[in-house]
Amino acid sequence: MAKKVDITIDTRMSGEPMKLPDIDYPIPPRENMKLVLEHKQPLWVPVMFRENNFCMAPADRERPPLNESGKDWFGVSWDFVDAVGAQMSPPGKHICPDPADWREKLIFPDLDAIDFTEGKEEMAPRFDNSEKMNMYVMQNGMFERLLDIADANEVFVWLATEPEDAIEYANTMADYKIRLVDKIIDNWVPVDFFALSDDWGTQRSTFVSPEMWERIFYEPTKRIADHIRSRGYYVNCHSCGKVEALVPFIAAFADLWEGQPMNDHVRLKRELGDRLAFTIGLDPYLLNNPDVTEGQIVQAVRKAIDTYGEGGGMVMMSTGPNEFVASTVIRETFEYSRKKYAGR
Repeated sequence: MAKKVDITIDTRMSGEPMKLPDIDYPIPPRENMKLVLEHKQPLWVPVMFRENNFCMAPADRERPPLNESGKDWFGVSWDFVDAVGAQMSPPGKHICPDPADWREKLIFPDLDAIDFTEGKEEMAPRFDNSEKMNMYVMQNGMFERLLDIADANEVFVWLATEPEDAIEYANTMADYKIRLVDKIIDNWVPVDFFALSDDWGTQRSTFVSPEMWERIFYEPTKRIADHIRSRGYYVNCHSCGKVEALVPFIAAFADLWEGQPMNDHVRLKRELGDRLAFTIGLDPYLLNNPDVTEGQIVQAVRKAIDTYGEGGGMVMMSTGPNEFVASTVIRETFEYSRKKYAGR
């Protein structure tokens, strides 16, 4: 039996880590997560925020430091909005109101002049990946970056009327992202997989047609992912919104997809589960209900695993807003899926 691992919640967005009960994992969580990412049968359903470290190098200024306002290394202004607990690029401060001016106004940072070892020595003990995997979060994908530098209406008109120019932009951004990946791999703490974050959808559909997305963004995005894989690392593709029409493309370059509940995960996992793993979240209204009971949480966890966990390929995305909820989700996810997989 592997030794008990004292793992605290450690995410991009959380405040103080939550102390959670020990779990007697039969193998280290990183080895079980590896089975999921390689589309093999895991021993249990891993919980994303429990069993992986999320890290970003201090020198990486794709955005200002978390929970702060300021400018990123492109000169884009960001405001931290207390009401939503996140940063946003405010209207009226765009550096490139006309997206066609991106060559002149979107000045890429000189990555060779940046010390990506900053903080490495101090952070290395926190990101020891002998028990858990380290996932590096790549913020601001190439589509999101357009919405950071220009008004959305102008972006959509430009994509529709100047697709060749947009393709050149996307490839230039891919070149930059690939250089950034190399800087992280060669200089920062050890990482195991990268999260490529780029929000492509609303609650109802993709921002642009799947045909437009495929023409402009697919190949440059795949090129970044292919480079990450060529260096021996896994790829997690994050996109908010209803982007199920794009998931067959995602399955061609990613090992894991972070998709939201408005997508048809049942159908997608049935059709693509041999090539792509899926994160699955529980009902946030249930988890955040101050009167939620242990029985309700247990029932929700079991229903999710029964629905999406058959044969592996599932990662539990939810934890909870407090130690009671998080502990119940984590414990039940491990115990129920462990018994389910052992009896298959």
